Amino acid sequence: MKSAENDSVLTSDFDLIKKSLLMQKSDILNKHKEFKSLQTASAKAADEADAVVQNLQDNLNIQLHERDRHSLILIDKALSKFSEGSYGKCEACEEMISLRRLQARPLATLCIACMEENESANSSAGRNILQ
Repeated sequence: MKSAENDSVLTSDFDLIKKSLLMQKSDILNKHKEFKSLQTASAKAADEADAVVQNLQDNLNIQLHERDRHSLILIDKALSKFSEGSYGKCEACEEMISLRRLQARPLATLCIACMEENESANSSAGRNILQ
């Protein structure tokens, strides 16, 4: 009976994580719509000084938009894993990622042990390149 209770808690927690991801996706898509309307408005800049300021703002918006686009890719990947039933499984060792980690970082694809191993390998490779 204990396992059934744990499964229902896990399902409930996963439902909350999934809802959070869907809300994040919706927020990003809404920001994208606003970005498109700002681009249209910036095309109508009144004078050269306004155009320069608007150009700087557009460049910043484009950078933010690219970051959001990357986030959307990660969110869609996580939502896809929910559909497949593989959400929460470490991509390296295939063990389940801890619920605490998933609650803190819903887009996590590695368990703590594999993440630390990956970071250690990357930092070692970086040191070798620098030496």
